[in-house]
Amino acid sequence: MCSYLHRAPNGVYYFRMGIPADLRPFMAGKREIKRSLGLKDRDAAKAVIPDMTKAAHALLKQAERDRDTAAKPAPKPVPAKSPAQIERDRQRWEAEQAQVEYSADANFAADMEHEALGPIMDALSEGVEADASPAEIARAGRLLVLHEREKADSLVAALHARYGNGQIARASESQNQAVECELVAGSGLYLDKDILDRWAAERGVVPKGKDTHKSVAEWFYARTERKPVEQITRQDVLAFKDKLLAEGQTVSNTNMKLSRLRTLIGWAYQNDLAPTNVAEGISVKVADSGKTQRLPFSLPELQAIFASPVYANGDRPKGGRLEAAYWLPLLGLFTGARLEEIGQLRVSDVQRKDYPDQDGKMLSGWFLSIAAGTDELGQANRIKNAASERLVPLHPELERLGFITYVTKLADQKGRVFPDLKPNIYGRHTAKWGEWFGRYLRTVCGVADKRKVFHSFRHTFKDYTRRARIAEGVQRQLMGHAGKDVADDYGSGYDLHSLAEAMATYRVPGLVIG
Repeated sequence: MCSYLHRAPNGVYYFRMGIPADLRPFMAGKREIKRSLGLKDRDAAKAVIPDMTKAAHALLKQAERDRDTAAKPAPKPVPAKSPAQIERDRQRWEAEQAQVEYSADANFAADMEHEALGPIMDALSEGVEADASPAEIARAGRLLVLHEREKADSLVAALHARYGNGQIARASESQNQAVECELVAGSGLYLDKDILDRWAAERGVVPKGKDTHKSVAEWFYARTERKPVEQITRQDVLAFKDKLLAEGQTVSNTNMKLSRLRTLIGWAYQNDLAPTNVAEGISVKVADSGKTQRLPFSLPELQAIFASPVYANGDRPKGGRLEAAYWLPLLGLFTGARLEEIGQLRVSDVQRKDYPDQDGKMLSGWFLSIAAGTDELGQANRIKNAASERLVPLHPELERLGFITYVTKLADQKGRVFPDLKPNIYGRHTAKWGEWFGRYLRTVCGVADKRKVFHSFRHTFKDYTRRARIAEGVQRQLMGHAGKDVADDYGSGYDLHSLAEAMATYRVPGLVIG
């Protein structure tokens, strides 16, 4: 029996350890240590429990030390918050949640170009003709040069560390190979190999994610000093940040690299392989000018989108992957789901569910199942995190427009809802489609503000769920957001009737879709 292993209703296993009452004041008032393992296989989850247990005991030991050294009197009862204070706390939390969402989107946007241009970069590297426009070839060429420069920088730094400036030119090919072997070996665990491999295996990271984190680890070592993770100091991370900025890296790229470095060091800390996460809290602080924040669509912009040729004339552009051009914006507006979540849907994910209402009367309705997993053909679906796995009621407007009819008439009832969306080399179905939609949005629909992108449908959905006075917890469950506090982790969430009832109240007043 594995006493700290618990299975959530969505099938994901969690590590859960209770916190003694006398230690809770020194652990932010929490009653337990709870961590998602991100795994649905029990044997795989059990295998990581020993490391998680060790890390949890380290946290409890620290809390005991804090308790023993504290000389404060018993805390006074906290007065109840006023409605105004509660509202301020809610607004602050939503602002923080929006920033987290934006940060994730910014990282995704930065990666998307590299992913989309990957095949063109491969063709350029191999000296063959690329099937792409001159503009795409030029962009791919610039990325290829930057990639090769990063690899060269890492090698030069390694040679400097091993031979010194004056002897680099005399280092033979066999000596270079010896240097690389020496760099990988060592008495401790290194970010770019040991930590990276274990982190990626535990979290089920896709190849693209592993490659980007490895690249950052190599950048870090090339600009500081190669040392095991337990010897990395906060000064090393600060020096890395300063060198990136001195080299002309943008604030966005610098923060992206620091975030990935923080992920690797943080994982090592959580698994008791490093004394602390020395990268925690280190980033480039800039005033938010609002120029990069994602914004919801206005009603005139929505009218322009849904009166464009795809909807008014029945156009099905090849670049928009035919029917995907019509349905993806509608699904974004009426579900609030992320682009890849709906782009990767299988026919089997469109499900008819029976459920009781509050009086026990049985009802029936259509739902979209958004979940990770691999089908019988070995094709995988990916989601952002454990909270993203959910059932989303199909809005009545989508049924009216014929979505169910479209799905039931697909030739391959075991395949994808949008079979013309082909995954790129990293398994992302909507990478190229997102590029097409960006151009369509600007040139055809006339939405010029670059802060308005497909993800703006998600922000729009959030705004109109507020206007419909849908409960905040229901909003979060529909959109796949994590809860705000420990209490949100209890129970199995809102039932299907509550979700369907709430979705039926969602409206976009003034918008007419033919």
